[in-house]
Amino acid sequence: MDSLFNFSLPAEDPVLIFSICMAVILIAPLLFERINLPGVTGPIVAGVVLGPSVLNVLEQGQALTLLGNVGLLYIMFLAGLEIDMTQFLRHRDRSLVFGLITFTIPQTLGTIIFRLMGFDWLASILIASMFASHTLVAYPIISRLGIIKNNAVTTTVGGTILTDTVALLLLVVVARSSQGDLDAQFWITLGLALILYVTAILYLLPPLARWFFRNIGSNNKPAFVFVITTLFVFSYLADAIGIEKILGAFLVGLTLNRLIPERSRLMSRIQFFGDGFIIPFFLIFIGLLVDVSVLASGMTAWIVMGAMLATNVGTKWIASMVTRKIYNYSHAEGMVMFGLSTCEAAATLAATLVGYELGIIGDDVLNGVVMMIFATCILGPSIVEYYGRQVAQQDHSHNFQPRNTPQRILVPLANPATSDALIEVTALLRDHKSNEAIVPLTVVTTQPDDDRENAESNVAKAERLLAHAVVHAAEMDLTVNPVTRIAANPAVGMVEAALERRTSDIVIGWNGKQSPEQRIFGGVIDQMLEQTSQQVWVCKLDSPLNTYGRITVILPPLIDYMPGFYEAARSLKHFATQLGVTLNVVTSEESQRQIRQCLETIPLKIETTFTPAATWRDSLKDTDLVVLVSARLGTIAHTGQLEQLPRELAASRASFLVLYPSQREAVVYDVHPPQSPLALFDPQRVQLGLTTSSYEKTVEALLSTAIAKDNPKHWSVLKALVYDDVGYASEILPGMIISHARVPKLDRTLMFMATHPTGVHHEQSAQSIHVVVLLLSPSKVSSQDHLAQLAEIARYLSHVTNLDQVIASQQPEQLQSLFQVRRTTAI
Repeated sequence: MDSLFNFSLPAEDPVLIFSICMAVILIAPLLFERINLPGVTGPIVAGVVLGPSVLNVLEQGQALTLLGNVGLLYIMFLAGLEIDMTQFLRHRDRSLVFGLITFTIPQTLGTIIFRLMGFDWLASILIASMFASHTLVAYPIISRLGIIKNNAVTTTVGGTILTDTVALLLLVVVARSSQGDLDAQFWITLGLALILYVTAILYLLPPLARWFFRNIGSNNKPAFVFVITTLFVFSYLADAIGIEKILGAFLVGLTLNRLIPERSRLMSRIQFFGDGFIIPFFLIFIGLLVDVSVLASGMTAWIVMGAMLATNVGTKWIASMVTRKIYNYSHAEGMVMFGLSTCEAAATLAATLVGYELGIIGDDVLNGVVMMIFATCILGPSIVEYYGRQVAQQDHSHNFQPRNTPQRILVPLANPATSDALIEVTALLRDHKSNEAIVPLTVVTTQPDDDRENAESNVAKAERLLAHAVVHAAEMDLTVNPVTRIAANPAVGMVEAALERRTSDIVIGWNGKQSPEQRIFGGVIDQMLEQTSQQVWVCKLDSPLNTYGRITVILPPLIDYMPGFYEAARSLKHFATQLGVTLNVVTSEESQRQIRQCLETIPLKIETTFTPAATWRDSLKDTDLVVLVSARLGTIAHTGQLEQLPRELAASRASFLVLYPSQREAVVYDVHPPQSPLALFDPQRVQLGLTTSSYEKTVEALLSTAIAKDNPKHWSVLKALVYDDVGYASEILPGMIISHARVPKLDRTLMFMATHPTGVHHEQSAQSIHVVVLLLSPSKVSSQDHLAQLAEIARYLSHVTNLDQVIASQQPEQLQSLFQVRRTTAI
């Protein structure tokens, strides 16, 4: 018991230190988010308060220093891993320009300012390099807001490659110059070491990783350990040859980028490990570096810190605004660039510690730098949090492209060995903005003479298979709605489930086995194809998806005349984008121009090449994933060769997908222009300040303004809007919901709107709903026109920046004026 009273500060017991840090990681972000500050700044402030200069609870021991350095490397690794490489390569000139601007301006002005303050040239150059670079401390906020792929964000992250590389190489040069060893041998050694290191990463790591994933697997624990081992081994090698470790971590992330899909179990594990555990330790470590007492010891530290902070913030703001003007980014995007690039930590810490050890800078600069790091790590995330939300809203409104039907994917499962691969294909096909759940399905077949015990045993086996799929999907943060059906045969069960769930896609596996009686794939899949009209993906995958470097798409003659070809092409481009690979399109020379035009109309940019159909077999690579776009029996593009080709591919032991486009009506390109919400706005269908107890009651109150409760149509419309089991009726915006339906015997399109000050709950929204909008279109209006009208309303609502102002409206005319403001700003 006496040991309880022998507690001393700072804490020395490893378990106690770890417990305190984990409590900080848990509590600090929650507290800061409660007061509308970025959660990422919580551990930094906690580190200051608990550090040696305030409460002296924690100190920079060996364990915290280790975890802090690991977290620093992990941030840089994630930044390289999550960047959209396709977009980065397409706009690499933007990253180059921003990198040059955001390095040159701070470096030049900083050197001049600190030379005028009395520092010598070496010290001035070194101090300026400390804020010429930047560290992506606010990157977790970007990831959480879902704007990683935004052009401005990609430009900033890409600019990190240049700024940190040049700053760290400059550090090496300054350090060697202070020792008098800046000779030809130094430059040759540094150049050769850098070339050899980059060559090893770019040309040795990808084949090694691809071999490991292909032979060991990419979704198991060894794959995660392999990635982490690679990260730290190459980071150490970078340090060993005189290059900073953070640059090595960043290059490893960039190199593995295409081998680790965004929606995969491996990526989920990497992100969870970093965001939930490793990176917060780095943030605590930054706080521990701050020595508050120095600020009370004299004015020199204040002057140095103020000069550095002002120069850093001012020059980074100028660089961001100049780049914003050059590339016509929005104000919010420019401020996100500023917030991301103003944070100092990694390269700044490296330069500071090296300069201090060599005697180039003294105690005042050292403490001024640490305080500047603390200030920028608070300022940067706050700016990114505030303006990042605006960017997320802009991206949502720009990317709102309603499909011909909501994307609902059915995944029939029968073999535990292939279920993981099918779920991964589904995750890559699924639009990341979709609110629809994927539907794993198992079909239990029964015969009239089966006993009850045998039937229950089969159902239990099916549920175990579903449970595995549900867990796999949950690890990738996918919403799942598992279904078990009892049917006379599997094909009937699939067809009935697809009909009831109104699915748009079916993803099913094939083992490649052949028998004389099968027409293409065998009885079950062939029957399912004959009885469905949805887009169907038949998958035969022998290697993990992330081991493929290119998708070769085989397009037979007349396939572009199929009703669902446009949607199939869009799905293919989305799939390739998510997988991070290029497209190689195999088609006849006669069809190439028309196919190219169709692909160019799809607003997804990806590198695409074309190969003549006569030579496609010769052009195949070992790392190609073949996708055959086929046609059902009796359709215009169907030929006997399409039935034979899957068997030939299976016999060659190739991995491939066979895609059957939807047989539903084609997407209508000439959609009738939607009406402005101003034209649909009717004060008689506006309810302000409702106090209803539920979302259902709110919709019911709105409907009653146009359809009486005793009218049978009232219940049918209410059911369509509220009780739809898969959520087709609702689109969610922050604090708002748009419920929509096409209604028989309605003479015109109607829009309803209600505000609810206290808010109501809706299962699809994580936050309370304060604005409810209903859109009802006559059933004679086409699905495309209805969805175009929905998109127009969503665009108006997505530009609402002050939700409180909407909620506080007292008269319908006030709401109408908000729409009018939206219309004016849009013009």
